[in-house]
Amino acid sequence: MAIPAAALELENQSIEASGKPTLGAAYELVRDQWRSGDRDRELGLHLMFLAWYVNVEPPHLTGLDESRVQPGELVAIFNDVHGDILPTGEDTDDAEALYVVGLMASLTPWLLGDDADWTMRSERYRHRYRQLFPMGLDASIFDGRGAYGHYFKPQSLVAGGY
Repeated sequence: MAIPAAALELENQSIEASGKPTLGAAYELVRDQWRSGDRDRELGLHLMFLAWYVNVEPPHLTGLDESRVQPGELVAIFNDVHGDILPTGEDTDDAEALYVVGLMASLTPWLLGDDADWTMRSERYRHRYRQLFPMGLDASIFDGRGAYGHYFKPQSLVAGGY
């Protein structure tokens, strides 16, 4: 099963001109879907992004209800999902996953666990992603994919960027 429609709607509400703090609620919906046993790739990509983003930004911007998310949960979820989405690390052909995980890790490796480990992974993921797509991903793959796509599309347009 893909990302729940209600979670995608919450993601979309966060990126509208009014930019509502709805990503915390989207995170909880996607997290609960994942915990129920759903291991859909799209769900996992959104969950990693949401766990990372609500950890980066303050709760008043994301709407994260810290009384409903245990300390350390966001890092644990990110790492658990990473293990399912990229179980072989850079030995994959999933360029999108390599790109988004690698970019998040390059921006804030200390936020994902072991700083040195995530810095190295980021470098390996970038190298592999660039082997697969030397000119970068087609940014249109992020169209219609909520806050996840809204965040990564402009990043993917940076010439020679990550």
